[in-house]
Amino acid sequence: MGWEMHITRAESWSDSETQPIGSEEWVQLVNHDEELAFDRRNGEFHAIWKGQETCWLEWNDGEICSKSPTQPLYEKMLEIATALNAHLRDDDDRPYLLPGDLLNPSWARPATKTSLWQKIIRFFKK
Repeated sequence: MGWEMHITRAESWSDSETQPIGSEEWVQLVNHDEELAFDRRNGEFHAIWKGQETCWLEWNDGEICSKSPTQPLYEKMLEIATALNAHLRDDDDRPYLLPGDLLNPSWARPATKTSLWQKIIRFFKK
């Protein structure tokens, strides 16, 4: 089992076919990235991260995904998303934008509460 991260241009990764990353874009990116290489044993568009063969990425139906990425692979996925004018989402379509988001997602951080003092100041400013 595990969870997946998705590089997509769509608002929901399950709609990636509506705003696809083309297979030719993926092939070009992998061929020009010295850290990535295709591993055709696992499929035509399956790529591994050189030196970290357990870290893989796969293009399918307009998106690129990986299962349970490590922090370094997650950061590589952010780099790829930027290069492809796309974004990174988890299985629940929550966005991942920053390198620190994998372990401490910005969408999960509680909003800062307004203190009583700040409320009083705002009241009298009106």
